[in-house]
This record gives sequence, C-alpha cells and structure tokens, in this order.
Amino acid sequence: MTPAGEIAIEVTHRAGQVDSVKIGSTRPEAARVLIGKTPEQLLDMVPLLFSLCGNAQAYAALQACRAAMGMPAEPEADAARECLVQLEAVREHAWRILLDWPGLLGGAADKDTVAGLLKLDRQFKSCLFGDSEAFKLDSRLQIDAARLQGLLDELTGFIDRAIFAGWQRCFLALTDEGQLQDWLDGNMALAAQLLNTLYQREWQALGNCHVTGLPSLDPTELNRQMQNTDLLAFCRMPHWQGKCCESTPLSRQQRRPLLADLHSRYGNGLLPRFVAVLLEVAAIPQGLTPSLGTMSVYAADGIGLAQVQAARGLLIHRLALRQGRVYDYRIVAPTEWNFHPDGVLAQGLKSLQAADADGLRQQAEWLINAVDPCVQYRLVLIPEN
Repeated sequence: MTPAGEIAIEVTHRAGQVDSVKIGSTRPEAARVLIGKTPEQLLDMVPLLFSLCGNAQAYAALQACRAAMGMPAEPEADAARECLVQLEAVREHAWRILLDWPGLLGGAADKDTVAGLLKLDRQFKSCLFGDSEAFKLDSRLQIDAARLQGLLDELTGFIDRAIFAGWQRCFLALTDEGQLQDWLDGNMALAAQLLNTLYQREWQALGNCHVTGLPSLDPTELNRQMQNTDLLAFCRMPHWQGKCCESTPLSRQQRRPLLADLHSRYGNGLLPRFVAVLLEVAAIPQGLTPSLGTMSVYAADGIGLAQVQAARGLLIHRLALRQGRVYDYRIVAPTEWNFHPDGVLAQGLKSLQAADADGLRQQAEWLINAVDPCVQYRLVLIPEN
C-alpha cells in the first residue's frame, strides 16, 4: 500500500484571532504506479493502493477503464456497485463518528463497537457479487436479496443503537432547527451529545465562510478543463471555473429541509456540517438506491474519466490508454478540494476567534474533524509577535 502522507496545517494567530493559514500536503501521487499497466493489472492494484474509500476508488477506476476501452454500460451491475459505494460511505461516516466524536467530547472511543461495524460491513459485497470480485472487467452479479436485506436491517439497527440511542427514525423526520432542538432536549445519544455541545459553546456557525459547494460537473467540460490545464497542479489544487469549491456531505445534502434551514442561519458552519454527516449515516441504509448521482463518465479517443461520490465528497479518476496500456492516470480526491490552500477549511480557519491559543486549537480541531481529511493531519499554531 502506498504511504498515505499527511496534511500539514499551520495557523498563525495574534490575540485570539487567526492572521493566516497555510495548508500543505505530503500525499503521494499514488496514480503514478499505474502507468504502463494494462487495465486488468490496474484494477488488481487499485484496492492495494487505497485503504480508505476502497470501493469508491475501485469503482472510479473500473468506470474510467471501461470508458477508455469503449465498453458498453452495465446498468444492473453498476447499480449494485453504487450500492456498495453508498454502504462504504455509511461505514466511513460511522467509523469516524464512533472513533473521533467521543474524543471531541473528552471521552474514549468504544473500539468493540467499531469492530462490530467493520465485521458487518465486510459481508455486503458477497450479497451482491457472490464469490466474484465487484470491480473487475469480468465481474458477475449474484444478488442474494434476502441476505442483503437482513444485513441492511442489521446495519440500520446497529447505527440506531450506537449513534442515535434509538432515536434515528425521529432524527430523519426533522425538518427545521426548532424540531432539532426539541429532539436534542434530554437526549443522551452520541449524536445528540455532540450537537448539544455545539449549542452550549455557541459554535453552530463556527467556520462559516464564503466557499460554496461544488456543482455537478459536466463530464465533457471537466475533461476539457483537465486537458487545457496543468494536470499536476489541477490534481493537487483543483478549482472549478476559477473558484475553490467544497465537496462534502454538506454540499451533497444541502437541499434537505433541515439542512436548508440550518444553512440559512449558520451558513456552512459546524452545526450544518455535523448534521449532514448524521443524515447520510442514518438515511442511506434505509433507502439504499443508486440515487446520489454517484457516477458520471466521459469517454473519447482512449480517454476515460469517471466521477464518483465517495464518503467525503467527489472523487475523479481520469486515464489515457495507448496500445492497451495506461499512458496517463490522474486522481482528484475530495481532500484536494476541501483542503486546498485557499479552500473551505483554510477560509473557515481564518474566521476563528478565541480567548487564547488553547481555545483556538480546540476550535480548529473541531472544524478539521467536521471537514474530515482522508489522511492524518498535523496542526501547528504559531503565535505572531
């Protein structure tokens, strides 16, 4: 597996206010090892390269390969693959909630609960593809509908108990902030504890900034922009129509009534961000359909470009084939959009104010957790004299 690298975040501050933010990345260009490989070799290697969001990465790679090779669509198999990508998003969200949120609240993670989640998650692929691989050119669909539904019911119950303490259905029915506050009243669920803490600290709008959500990208226009720009620079610091955008669960779910109401009050601050993640982790297992606009493909002249909605946001794979081998391969992950030096995290950090450096660090850590990088980060606060 390629080393994941890290995100380095430097915050320069004075008198409790942020003066400047510098974000750098040591994330390697994992796609370089795919150059010269056949599509079959590439698809064998991708799962070994990415430990997080492996299904989304494998699906994007498969679709980019199929497009570049001029292969026809596989509607039924792709619907099953999209379901696996959505279930992976649930796992990633729940994993981070169960591991990280207790620490934000001064507690410790329940590792046994996390282990139970991962054990359950590993069983879904065989319900859809049997003993076959899901993300290969010759994958064969073998749906065990009864077992799949049983696992979905088990996952829904698991999330309800571990994150919502039995109040998941009520949470999904909320449509405005007033209803949310009623739901939080006296609620001791992990989800409620975190949201109540935001209210107690008056951090609902913490990190709110002007960076907008990434719109749906037309595949042809996206390919044109990538062709006409420095590909290395675009993959490290992507932009759309000259602007930095965010690609997160919040930008993906912002049309939901509850989030629309929260956004009108707090912009893209902490409360809407955490609520968006909770909505996805609660809703997806109960309505598992390929409905997130998961996959969008461009194909022409040996070029294949695929867009997949991964847990943390939009994932892009683009490859060029020449004489049956990979001539060029590029990947743009959600972290590149969201941890762009001028992106949503940088702008959100610049808005922070606290009484002292410790308070500033705590605010920054909550905001970084909410935006959620796919690798480790290192936060350094630098006082300015």
